[in-house]
Amino acid sequence: MWSNRPGTVIVISGPSGSGKTSVVKALCDLNPTLVKSVSATTRPPRLGEVNGRDYDFLSHAQFSDLVGRDAFLEWATYGEHCYGTLKSKVTVPVNAGKDVILEIDVQGAMQLKRTTFRSVSIFVLPPSFAILEQRLRERKTESEEELRRRLITAQTELDYAKHYDYCVINPENNVLEAARKIQHIILAEHCRVDAQLLAFITQEFSGKNSHEP
Repeated sequence: MWSNRPGTVIVISGPSGSGKTSVVKALCDLNPTLVKSVSATTRPPRLGEVNGRDYDFLSHAQFSDLVGRDAFLEWATYGEHCYGTLKSKVTVPVNAGKDVILEIDVQGAMQLKRTTFRSVSIFVLPPSFAILEQRLRERKTESEEELRRRLITAQTELDYAKHYDYCVINPENNVLEAARKIQHIILAEHCRVDAQLLAFITQEFSGKNSHEP
């Protein structure tokens, strides 16, 4: 049955300050059936972050060991730390027919495009670069030097938007609007004509219930 198809990987990226994490949270609240993949990272947890919920916090040695065992679907170095998505975090729910949200950077998104997973990529944009900088400053989690580095990185990441399937602007004070737009994109992707759907049509309908004149 087509209802038993594998799930879709929904890749969501955007520069720091775009508000993508808040958008993903609102999206998962709208659709509790979505599975949010928890990424692994070597950076230390920030205030309020919980291991296994926000990230799987690993040492550099643990991360390197997993890279050597080809355990990551995608991974990248960002600043002094590594981030990655373990294959097991995606393959298990996808094979069970669940849609999986991956909140990853542009490097990881480009790696995922080279896999065989059925996926849709969405780039979250801030309303303006000035608002992006304002959001980063309001977080008060980085030094001025780190903030400048993030702003330079953000400018580079914005150039990758052209490689994504969709772009969604996260407006000021209305994260639910952006989440609802992504929800509509996911619903549309479920109806997209692709190889899996065509194979289902051929298997289930071709030659069945036909009547000779």
